[in-house]
Amino acid sequence: MRVTSGMIAATFMRDINNNLRSLAKYQHQLASGKRVSRPSDNPVAIVHSLRLRSDLGDIEQFAKNVDHALSWLNLTDTALSQAGDILQRVRELAVYGANGTLPQESRNALAEEVQQLFDQLVQVGNTTYAGQYIFAGTETKTAPFQVQIDGNGDISVLFKGNNQAKETEIGTNQKLRYNLSGDVVFKQPDAFAALQNLITNLKNGATDQISSTDIAAIDQAIDHLLAVRAEVGARVNRLEMTKSRLDDANINFTDLLAKVEDVDVAQTIMELKNQENVYRAALATGARIIQPTLVDFLR
Repeated sequence: MRVTSGMIAATFMRDINNNLRSLAKYQHQLASGKRVSRPSDNPVAIVHSLRLRSDLGDIEQFAKNVDHALSWLNLTDTALSQAGDILQRVRELAVYGANGTLPQESRNALAEEVQQLFDQLVQVGNTTYAGQYIFAGTETKTAPFQVQIDGNGDISVLFKGNNQAKETEIGTNQKLRYNLSGDVVFKQPDAFAALQNLITNLKNGATDQISSTDIAAIDQAIDHLLAVRAEVGARVNRLEMTKSRLDDANINFTDLLAKVEDVDVAQTIMELKNQENVYRAALATGARIIQPTLVDFLR
């Protein structure tokens, strides 16, 4: 086959373009820091990268869900602690008021303090988190506990929420309930009724009722709150362990993604220098192979 100067020139230009394309590839990798930036670079790596990014997105969302649930439960635990302190103080007043030698004026003063503690307990039951009532079930925009006074002046507390669960996804096919119904926390047994009965008996001087009934009802409410707090603590522990696991998974998956996508800077610089040398050698070779033509002498 006859080799012409045109064929030599065309081959030279094709090789030069290939060298420039390789130079541009390594320059882009160093500038972007990514070894794979489009599917044509490495189809298998792109598929792996997309899967890892999807997993990282799920981990990020699970972590946000865990943080939200933890904040909710921590506030719930704080509210339960406050309610427990209120009931402990009420019990102290009940024991003091059960003393038969106490003047009635002192019992009336005790009844007034218990009434203030009752109002505080209702306020604790209506605790909010980011504008949502935490003990209202899923009716988070409605105050769960509302005080009602009948025609005889008797005070009762109505529960306006529901017992439905608020759940969040903390892992693949893993959901956790993070709310407590106020009906279960404060009405089973009815802590509000226990305080109102104590107020009535203090005003009436019914020390026997205080000793035999009211103190026992308050103790039952305190024990129930302690059991509920233990349940909240168990959920908090699970969420904290889940958060730690998600943090570890995020680090591991990020490291895997870096190995798939990120460029090895030292290796790429070496490849770039090598390709640069090839390019310079190609230019020098081309200058020697493409000989002057007759036109160069017709001057």
